[in-house]
Amino acid sequence: MDSNNYLEDEQFSLIIEAYRKSLILRYSEEKIENFPDLNALDRGTIDKLIHYFLELLYPPYEERKHLDNAFQSLNNFVHSPTKLFGVIGNLPYAIMRFGKMLIQALQAGISALRSYLAAHKFERVLYIKAKPLIDQGLDISEEKVFNSLIAQIPKKDADEFREQVIKLFEVLSKRELLEKVQDVMQHVIEKMESKPRLYSQQEVAGIKLGYGIIEKGKELFMNLNEHEIRIILRGIDFIEKEFYESAIAESK
Repeated sequence: MDSNNYLEDEQFSLIIEAYRKSLILRYSEEKIENFPDLNALDRGTIDKLIHYFLELLYPPYEERKHLDNAFQSLNNFVHSPTKLFGVIGNLPYAIMRFGKMLIQALQAGISALRSYLAAHKFERVLYIKAKPLIDQGLDISEEKVFNSLIAQIPKKDADEFREQVIKLFEVLSKRELLEKVQDVMQHVIEKMESKPRLYSQQEVAGIKLGYGIIEKGKELFMNLNEHEIRIILRGIDFIEKEFYESAIAESK
């Protein structure tokens, strides 16, 4: 099968399940003991973080297939921000409606969604590297086998991915700005739905997917104070960096 169409290959479901299993493992109580501040947080908070990763960044295979058209549409909007400005329409009117934070809100929203899309940047690489192992009958969800795949991701890309994920959570932790982002996105959705000849259902679904990513993220940080938010951001950075570096060390 063409590696560009990897999502249609049922073997790809094994990669998603292996990644989901790896996420649960590396944020387990045992693993986060290496980062005492994060370990000191209420376990329910960590479980919410894991749930967010699993529900929105790496949903199960069938759900991911269902969302893929919306995912591709969202990708188009994020990489062509002028499309969003085009939907908003009259900029002076929009500034009057949403306030001077409009541009900042758009930039924050695009930054958050770009970070979300970065979570899937390595899928093609993992797919290509995993297929021979799967064909050999190896269980790629086994920790050492999956880590051997992660070790094949270039360090520059792994660092960029980690930084983008941190940016996503930084935006999600800014409550006032996030509400403005949601107001703008809701306006965009209404505009698009009112012009079905201009905007396809797939394009509308893409923006709705983005709205859901932000809404769920807002719920994640809603009851946390600034100190707890900083701990989570540092903790994600520490855990993801240690995960990659450990995979590299194991492969040598």
